[in-house]
Amino acid sequence: MIKPVIRTIFVDFGNVCATFDGQRFLDNFSKTTGVPHSMIEAALFGETNDRRSGRYSQLFEALECGRIPPAKFFHELTRNLDCARCIDYDTFVRFWVDIFDAENTELDKLLARLPQEKYLLSNTNIIVYARHMAHSTIVRNHFPGRLIMSYRIGEIKPNPIIYSMALKLARVSAENALFIDDMPENIDAWRNMGGHGIVYHAGKKSIQELETEIRSFGLLAS
Repeated sequence: MIKPVIRTIFVDFGNVCATFDGQRFLDNFSKTTGVPHSMIEAALFGETNDRRSGRYSQLFEALECGRIPPAKFFHELTRNLDCARCIDYDTFVRFWVDIFDAENTELDKLLARLPQEKYLLSNTNIIVYARHMAHSTIVRNHFPGRLIMSYRIGEIKPNPIIYSMALKLARVSAENALFIDDMPENIDAWRNMGGHGIVYHAGKKSIQELETEIRSFGLLAS
């Protein structure tokens, strides 16, 4: 089989560059405000409460797409949950960002072995970027000035618009691009546009497994 010519690699942040546990936010927010977990989840992810699906409530999507500023998001969320008197903005932000675990140092080393140009392609908001991602070693090492963030683009994965914008910014065609993301639906949508993808969750798959999949595209051959 003819290997594709991969010129650009797009990489997700959450559960790829660094694992995270959203349960910590739920626990801290619930403990501070007295709001049950189920109500918080419904406010953030809709009535299905299925955080694994990658779905967002309208309010959360507005934050991730940069349509509302963080302060307004906080105001609307706490008003909807009737807990504005129980928590201040600074405490909320600390809880919101305190979901990330240690960075994926093995991925940092692996990316350093790949000569292709790399871009970070992530659903995220200005709170997470400013308070965490901007200070990330792996981001500084591999994506200087090459950040494709949903809150800047105005759309979230797996919407084809953000993928089209990513390819345009990188000046690469889909057939010459590889995307590494932890969500199968994000990779499926990417492949539907003609791109190559790897589903990789740092908490579930070893770096050796990721390297094997990368090698299948003709990369790291030596």
